[in-house]
Amino acid sequence: MLDLLASTGTKEILEFIRSQSQPIRSTEINKHFTEKGTSISLTTATIYRRLKELELAGFIIRRPPDSSTYILTPQAEDILDRQILQHPEITELKRSHRALLHQIKQHKDINVVELQEKAKMSPTTINVGLQKLSSLGLIKPEFPVEKKIMGPGRPKKRHKLTKKGEKVYKVQKKLEQVK
Repeated sequence: MLDLLASTGTKEILEFIRSQSQPIRSTEINKHFTEKGTSISLTTATIYRRLKELELAGFIIRRPPDSSTYILTPQAEDILDRQILQHPEITELKRSHRALLHQIKQHKDINVVELQEKAKMSPTTINVGLQKLSSLGLIKPEFPVEKKIMGPGRPKKRHKLTKKGEKVYKVQKKLEQVK
């Protein structure tokens, strides 16, 4: 579900359907997002793919059935009202970033080398993910303060979740369990 929300145009389509006072046809959605003046420009294929994905995920339903007119489900309204709008950074995280967040949550205090062993990801993926998580304020890097004599080289940065990271992690877990 979170991967669908992270897809380009999904949130915009949901917000557009939500802003309408009555059920809206797929052709009107397509017309709105293929025009030049909108905040995001989507292709027709992307729009219809997102509509099908949203319908399969249970975010939108056809009214009446077997028509091309859509409305939001109560579940989608609830998710939009509670989680996504309060924590927009949830939908910006790719699956690999969420996996890193999970590993940091599980191991409390972990460095990049340990993340490579635990998460089984490439160093580049880990570094990009850590930068993204840090820029969103979900983790904080710290250098260990140890009294023992350090070996050659600089000390390894350790990563911990921030309070905001803890909250986002809990919301993500709830969203992953909803279907």
